[in-house]
This record gives sequence, C-alpha cells and structure tokens, in this order.
Amino acid sequence: MSAVSYAQENEQKAREVSIIHAGTLLSIAGEEPLKMQSIIVEGNKIISIEAGYVEIAGARIVDMRDKFVMAGLFDSHIHMAERDLNNPLANAADHALMGVKNSRKVLMAGFTTVRDLGARDDTLYKVIDAIEDGEIIGPRIIPGGIIIGVESRANGRECNGIESCRKTTRDMIKEGAQWIKIRSSCRGGQLCANEDGPPIFFDDEIQTIIDVAKKYKIPVATHSHTRDSSLQVLKYDIRSLEHGTFMKEEAMDMMIEKDVIFVPTMSNLDETSARAHNPETDPIFATHSMKFVERQPKTLLKAYEKGVKIATGTDGRGRNAGTNYREIEYFVRTGIPISETLKMATINSAELLGFADTLGTIEEGKLADIIAMDGSPLEKIENIRKVIFVMKDGKIYKE
Repeated sequence: MSAVSYAQENEQKAREVSIIHAGTLLSIAGEEPLKMQSIIVEGNKIISIEAGYVEIAGARIVDMRDKFVMAGLFDSHIHMAERDLNNPLANAADHALMGVKNSRKVLMAGFTTVRDLGARDDTLYKVIDAIEDGEIIGPRIIPGGIIIGVESRANGRECNGIESCRKTTRDMIKEGAQWIKIRSSCRGGQLCANEDGPPIFFDDEIQTIIDVAKKYKIPVATHSHTRDSSLQVLKYDIRSLEHGTFMKEEAMDMMIEKDVIFVPTMSNLDETSARAHNPETDPIFATHSMKFVERQPKTLLKAYEKGVKIATGTDGRGRNAGTNYREIEYFVRTGIPISETLKMATINSAELLGFADTLGTIEEGKLADIIAMDGSPLEKIENIRKVIFVMKDGKIYKE
C-alpha cells in the first residue's frame, strides 16, 4: 500500500500513526539492508514499509535518518528475577526488586522479548503482570517457571520418580509456566558436569515430564552440559537444548533431524574464566571451569557449521542485565558471520518462542518491535551496544 493511498483511507487515524524514517533498515536479518526507508506504524502494528522518507499529515515523524534500524532483539535464556543463588538470605522482595530493575535495563538495551528459564519463586509472574499493566517498563517476558531437577533447592523443583515428576510438571503449568525447563545434567559449577558426567534423570522420568507438557501443549527446554545427557534428552520431544557444552556431533545430527534449537549461552564464559583464574579458587575447580571456556566456543562453531538452528540467550541474572548484547558479540568472536548472528538474535529466536508470524523482522502486519543504533552492527558488531531508540508493541520507550 502506498503512503498516499494509506493517508487517503486513514485520515481520521493519522494522529495515531508514527513514521520512522530509517537511514539504514535491516528489515530481515540475513538479507541486505535497505537505505532511506519509512516504517509506518499504527497502534502496535507495522502497516507498511515505503521507499524514501514519506510523510502523512498529522502523523508523528521519528527521525532515524542517520541510524541503523532493525527488529527488536531476543534473549532466549535469561533469569530476570533472582538474586545470587549462593545467597541464602535472598527472598521474594529481593527477587521483585531485581525483576523490576532488570526489566528496564534489558528493554533499554534493545531486547524487546525474553524467555525466562528459571525463577526462584512466583515473583516473576507479578513482574510480568506489572509490565503488561503498564506499571513498570520491560520486555515481553515468556516465563519458564522454576527449573525441574531431581532434588529441591533454592531455584529448583523436585522430580524424583514418575509420580513426583508428573505432579511437579503439572504444578509448574498450573502456576503459569509457558515453558518447562528440566536440568538433565549437573550445573556447570559442579564437577559432575564434566564431559563424562552422567545424566541425572531416568528415562521414564523424562518421558513423564514430556508427556505432561505435551498434554498441555507446553514446550520443553533442557539444561545439558555433559555428552550423555544431551544424547538422552534428544530421544524425546524437546524444543530447545541449553548450553550443550560437551555434546558430540551425534547429538547435533539429532537436533537437525528433530528441529531442536540450540541456545549455547556463551556470555557466562567471562565469569567462568574469571573464577578459574582467581587464585582463591580450588585448582580442581579451576581446571574444571577452563574446560568449559575452551570447549564451548568449539561446540558452538561446530553446531553452526553442521547446520544446527541456533538462537541467542545469555543465561544472565541481575549482574548481566543491560549487557545482553555480549552474547551476540561472543557469537561473532567465535567465528559466526555478523549477518547470521543477527538472524539468530531475531528470526531464529522468534521461531523458538513461537513468534515467527509476529516478531523477529520488520514487515507489514508484524508487531512494531523496532530498535535503532548509532552505527551499523554489520560493519562493527560493537555497535550493537549503541541502542538509542526502542519501540515495543508500537510504544516508544527510548528515543
């Protein structure tokens, strides 16, 4: 639809229209960017994209003629509302404050949609309600509830035997989880998360979780570091595999065959390396940690070369909020082309979270999640840090 015909048909609505004049527009990551484009937004939808800088009487003009404009970014693995896991004194009030602060930081960094994969309690649901009610600002949050493991702990729910697993999974869904996350291997900070570490679930326990989730049409994500845990969980109908540090090519082949999306969570390698080089760290744990630092980039690059579908996720908590772009930079440093990395941070992540038809690109009919940067990340990936404009769902939060 041309700008002229649009204006003629919608004179009464013109005052509700925003037109973003984009000097450089990456409407679809992975394709060539366009120059001198106008994005016409009405309400929360993109109505059309026009060549040149068009104007409509009464419409608001957002001047981004010297900026790089693209779709809002995704963080597909984050922990929005939890304090330090090692702090036994953290409570719901701490988690709520963290959730409110994180929400603002993440949105201001240009990440308009996130998937939370591990809360401490039900605080996150209250944060989500506050964002949706307009009481606080933040990204679109897709909650994964509390992680399901084999024992109860500060941020986990017990799944120990078939009946226990069935009840825990049902409880998570009843509380509002839109994803189920299972911890199929030890956590990275545990020595049992090494390459030869055993899976922590029995097959019938995983099958029970999958069956309950499938009954309620809830997708399943799996935390997996060890070689055998990835091979075990990939026998079942999971949607994403998180971390995947020591998985082999056999597991990658299974992911391609079953269209399972890989979320490698590279950002935490900085902290893992820092712990390993801390002179106060036990040498055994230091050696263990460095194996993650050395192996994870190789696993990511091999998965990319084989054709595994990959999405971006930081596994970050409060200390990482607002620097979510580090995951994107890590992908590029690992050897993945910038254009492909931006596709993983938008299109692939949108597909993973079920938003392929509504988010991830700037196209007619999609939701208006639009960001702009002071410099092209295609020319220099560090420009991904320079977000100066954020629109989510048609509303401007940063300009």
